Amino acid sequence: MCQLLLFPGGTMSAHGGEIGKRQQQQQQQPGATSRGTGAGWKRHIIGQLKHRDRNQKGRFQDVIQSYNKLLEKSSLLKQLTENIQTEPARFHEEVLGPPRLPDIDVQQKEIEELEAYNGKLAVEACQLRARTQEQEDIMRIQSIRVTDLSDTLESRINHKNQLLDDLALIVATNADLKEDYDHIHSQKQRLEAEYQNKVVALMSITDDIMKRKAADAENQNKLNDRRKEELWRRQIKKALRKSVSTDAGLEHAQTSRGTETPGSPEVEGTVKKTRSQSMISLGTSKFMGTIRNVLGLSFRKETVDLPNEGNWHHSSNVCVLCCVPTKALCNKEVHESEVHAVQFSPNSRMVATGGADRVIKIWNVNHGMLQVCRTLEGSGGGITSIEFDPSGLHILAASFDGAAHLWKLDGKAYESLTGHTGKVTAAKFKMSLHRAVTCSLDRTIREWDLQKAACTRRISVSSYCSDVVCSDYYMISGHHDKKIRFWDSRSENCFREVTLEEKITSLFMDQEQGQLLSCSRDDVLSLFDLRTSIVRQVFRADGFKCGCDWTKAILSPDGNYTTAGSADGTIFIWNTRTGLLERSLNGQHKTSVNAVTWSVSGDYVVSVDRGKMAVLWSDY
Repeated sequence: MCQLLLFPGGTMSAHGGEIGKRQQQQQQQPGATSRGTGAGWKRHIIGQLKHRDRNQKGRFQDVIQSYNKLLEKSSLLKQLTENIQTEPARFHEEVLGPPRLPDIDVQQKEIEELEAYNGKLAVEACQLRARTQEQEDIMRIQSIRVTDLSDTLESRINHKNQLLDDLALIVATNADLKEDYDHIHSQKQRLEAEYQNKVVALMSITDDIMKRKAADAENQNKLNDRRKEELWRRQIKKALRKSVSTDAGLEHAQTSRGTETPGSPEVEGTVKKTRSQSMISLGTSKFMGTIRNVLGLSFRKETVDLPNEGNWHHSSNVCVLCCVPTKALCNKEVHESEVHAVQFSPNSRMVATGGADRVIKIWNVNHGMLQVCRTLEGSGGGITSIEFDPSGLHILAASFDGAAHLWKLDGKAYESLTGHTGKVTAAKFKMSLHRAVTCSLDRTIREWDLQKAACTRRISVSSYCSDVVCSDYYMISGHHDKKIRFWDSRSENCFREVTLEEKITSLFMDQEQGQLLSCSRDDVLSLFDLRTSIVRQVFRADGFKCGCDWTKAILSPDGNYTTAGSADGTIFIWNTRTGLLERSLNGQHKTSVNAVTWSVSGDYVVSVDRGKMAVLWSDY
């Protein structure tokens, strides 16, 4: 650190400068030992001292000059004061006249002012010294920072050089990869062109195959229709001959008894009475029902001679009057997980159940108990719906794996109807020969030829399809957009739409195809008259709540009742004529009831729930 020194001559000089001069004089002396190996570090020290002298001397020049001026003023003031004190009399005599006593107070005051000014200058000198010290500290810090920044800059430069080397390597690698990519891209374009050509060729071949299949199916349908008409014609003739022979036998029996004579009023009245009683005993099936039953029996005999006809025949077990179930005969776990679907066979002796465990189980209804007789496997997903064909020999099931599966009752998978891209929610047999209809969450409805396991028609819809029912002339589908759509079997046009308050969960059509029952998520069941397209009845009940998007509601075989399961496990049964709640069955199911089925004989009702349970209900 530089110090200010006051020499006898009254001047201030920098101590560092004097030291530098002395060292320079010593170096200029002829006796100085600047030779040899030690002369280099001495010159280096002298250079550093000169550099320090130049840097520090320049900072204190202003202070030294100010202090020297202050000393000069103080010396002049001191000289004036001494002259004033030694020659006061002569001064007064020559200038002011008679001598007067000096004003000591004024002089003392001036001295004090000068001392104060001198102190002020000393304070300023100290402040300048402190500022100089601060500047030196700042310069030292900045010097350290400059050193650090220099090191950092050098490391960054090295890193930059390394990055540039890496960049050059990456550019070279990218050039190689770009060349490989261009080659692969050209191959891809060539393969895509070949693929497109093959796709076009495949589509052309597929269209030809579909057209041929459609033509073959149409020809086969026409041939089957002709055979069916011929078979109907023969059976009607046989039925008429049987009726005539029965009447003749009755007349002959009456004549042989001798009580009445042929042609008498009593005999004619007896014959008419017998015929009228036989007609009354048929209930709602009418006279055509008699012919169907007779022909149905004949069909079973004819199928032995015509195995390739594949004609469906209805069971002769027809329900005339259903009884409302009152109690549970049997309840048991029927699957390993929740049960989604249940369906009685046409002969009412078997019931099929299907659930999320991907199997269908066939149960015998024997003395009020459910006894498992076989298990049908082969589905890749949970079962959503089950239906027996009118013969009771085949089962068609919809599945979550995007397909519908057709089994024979011997347990072997017969066919899988694949083509849907979403979960299949329903699969139903059509009344015509070997036809089926499926609907799916992929917004399509498909019609299938079961003999060829081929889709013959595809209908696209704007909403998820939850259920479908069909007849020979039209199909009806229920959707999540709250609409029921009616489709013509001969075209893809929707000729009628009915909008409900909430999305549809299930549809059910009665055996005579005159009524349609729908269930929706607003906890309402609606019964439509298909002949007039109006709502006949709306069924509601306190406590009834639709448990899921696939809750099934059904009509009884005689059409007098409708039933559905609730989210709390209660079974609700309404009267279709009055619209009032007939009965509610509870205490067996602990979870939401997904589906119910009513036996064709009218004796039993089976319900299934999410808790793996199935319950058999009856009135006795």
